Amino acid sequence: MLRKTTFLLMLLLAFSAIAAQAETRYVSDQLEITLRRGKSVQHKILASPDSGTPLEVLEVDREAGFSRVRTPSGTEGWVLTRYLMDERPARDRIANMRERMERNQARMEKMEGQREELEALQQENGELKRELEELKETSSNAVALKERAETLERRNQEQAEELKRLQEENRQLQDLSAQTWFTRGAGVVVAGMLVGLILPRIRFRKKRRYEL
Repeated sequence: MLRKTTFLLMLLLAFSAIAAQAETRYVSDQLEITLRRGKSVQHKILASPDSGTPLEVLEVDREAGFSRVRTPSGTEGWVLTRYLMDERPARDRIANMRERMERNQARMEKMEGQREELEALQQENGELKRELEELKETSSNAVALKERAETLERRNQEQAEELKRLQEENRQLQDLSAQTWFTRGAGVVVAGMLVGLILPRIRFRKKRRYEL
């Protein structure tokens, strides 16, 4: 019976000092705590972790109120369990939140700069589009002007050829008219000469008749 009682008591003590593997606790908002070699304040101090220092919990002795921990530097020892917290201290969380806020603010400022850059790019793109439309319109007008110039040139050439043809016809008409007038003049001269030759003879014959 005594052996069973002793065994149960040892089992309870073992469970009360169960290891807490892979658990992390943080030093509370106290300025610092003492890491000692044993589970009492009389044991030698090995280190003094500051508030917010993460400690790996290796073992918990609820009866003694101490936990065996390992510091980030690898030092192992015992600390009072009441000085350990599941979460980071408020001071560290506030600092972390401030850091996150600063990062977010920097991101917001960067995004604001990107937004302004995007607006500038959109404005430049709009200006380029307008210039492109103007160039298209100018090009279209240039094509139309070129076609009109070619049409006018063809018409001018046709009119020049027509004028040349009319001038040739006019020259031919003038030559023909000159020939006609020359022929008529020659006819008049010949007729005059004939009249000059015939008329005296007629008068001479009439005169002889009167004399007879």
